Amino acid sequence: MDNTTLGSQAWTEVNYQPDNYSSFVRTPLLGKSTRFSLCREGQEARLVQQSSVVFRRKGTEEWGDTAPVGRIEAKVIGEEGEEVKPVGIISLGVEPAEFLQVERLEPKSTVFSIHWNHGEVEVEDARKVDDGYEVHKADLSDGRPLLCTLMPADGSTPFTLELYLPFAGFNITDPDGRMVTGELKISVAELSVFNYSFVGNGSDDRFAVSLSDLGQSYQYIWYEDGTLSIRNRYGNMEKVGDQPATGKLSALMMGSFNALVKHKDSRWRIMVAKGSVPVEGIELDPVRLARSVFQRLQEDGVDEDALAEELIVREEKLAFQWFWLKADDWGYEHLSDLLGLDGIEQDQQKMMELARLYNRYDRFMQRLRRESLAKKSPAQADMTQMRNNRRKISLCLERLQRHASGEEPMWWLNSEARHETLYYFRSFHSAFAGIR
Repeated sequence: MDNTTLGSQAWTEVNYQPDNYSSFVRTPLLGKSTRFSLCREGQEARLVQQSSVVFRRKGTEEWGDTAPVGRIEAKVIGEEGEEVKPVGIISLGVEPAEFLQVERLEPKSTVFSIHWNHGEVEVEDARKVDDGYEVHKADLSDGRPLLCTLMPADGSTPFTLELYLPFAGFNITDPDGRMVTGELKISVAELSVFNYSFVGNGSDDRFAVSLSDLGQSYQYIWYEDGTLSIRNRYGNMEKVGDQPATGKLSALMMGSFNALVKHKDSRWRIMVAKGSVPVEGIELDPVRLARSVFQRLQEDGVDEDALAEELIVREEKLAFQWFWLKADDWGYEHLSDLLGLDGIEQDQQKMMELARLYNRYDRFMQRLRRESLAKKSPAQADMTQMRNNRRKISLCLERLQRHASGEEPMWWLNSEARHETLYYFRSFHSAFAGIR
């Protein structure tokens, strides 16, 4: 849940759905599928339909059923006389997926079109062309955002969106989607929030990555299905694996603490700080995580395969692994308020329904643990890298063993240690075969 407005007895939360995110706009946007919740202190959030939500422009008093265009506020209609705090949201007046389309990728630029008929559009650092706007990769190589200002025709306040676009060739982007060039110094934790991408064509389909002070070197060859074939440059170009053309920077590093990426005339030097300052994230609680899964499973029309995939992605965002959870963390006793167990002894039919519900949940949690244990980086480290990183591998293995025995739960560790364990577990997967 995002964009919570607190400090009131009742407030509104916005629950963005996958199609509220445009591939090219950093901020989630209001769409037909956007959900809202009415929240009260000491109570579970109650999901409501958009028909129970009213909207207004910021700085105005009048609420209405239709969302105006711009940076607006939304509020769930409470009980009679109840004051509910609103939440801020951006409304384009079109579905997020329809707003921007990439028309073509040139060797040094990207051409895109914007479909917005509610006023005027200005895009900084972009040149108007026949089929939209053209922006050159070099103009954004310093990490500047690409800003798009929308000026509604009704005279309401203009508002700005931060865009990020694909560019041909190899690119590294930071957590905000901004391009990074030249030298990059990051922590182990940041490897999972920086991203790489490669967009190739018939005449530009490969780049090289050298690791561990040039001790290993690989060539990545792009295919039209969006995958990269990985070849060992020091091993007669033998194929060692495949991986997506877009992913986390950690997948390129293969457990190394330094890398040199070469694509045509461009170079990226990546150095991972071994003793970096911990980056504290959300305080993790296994019971709370398990309860959140139970709630997601109760949503109408939930696709268990898609949900499992989404939850595995959450591991990198929060620096944990689902297999750290134990059966006790998702036991009945932690779900009594969600299951509604009061008086259940007198209702055999309800007991049977809840038993089926819990059994489904238990099977899903067991599945989540198995998929978490099996998750590994597409290209696994070789024996040389295993030897070079044996101390770190042993440290991470010991952490997981102490967690399994109950001596020191992984949840007690800071985010840097958790990120490090996740990174080594996935990059040197065979070394952790004994973990269950």
